[in-house]
Amino acid sequence: MKRGTLLTAVIFAAAAAAVAAPPKEEPGKTLFVENCMLCHGEKGTPPPMAKGLGVADLASADWQASRTDEQIRKVISDGSEKPNTLMRAFKNELSEEDIAALVKYVRALGKPAAKKK
Repeated sequence: MKRGTLLTAVIFAAAAAAVAAPPKEEPGKTLFVENCMLCHGEKGTPPPMAKGLGVADLASADWQASRTDEQIRKVISDGSEKPNTLMRAFKNELSEEDIAALVKYVRALGKPAAKKK
């Protein structure tokens, strides 16, 4: 194979690999996996033991409807106001941008509310 043809083939292969590469994971999901998944579960629904300890089901339509983005941000930042809770404050560990990304991701976990007839 001629050198120019080989170079062209390598460039096309690299371009095809770049196009086929999976999209980068969104920051909120990465932060959720690193900081929240242990208690809240992979998709926002806590495992039975955590649920028994009062951990919120973030995927619940009722839970989603009962909180504003600001309330979610405050709990992530400052921890829960409820006594004896597992939800601790993350304001000293996460930036405001990280917390905003988590709020956005938590909203994405919500199941749509059932339509009333």
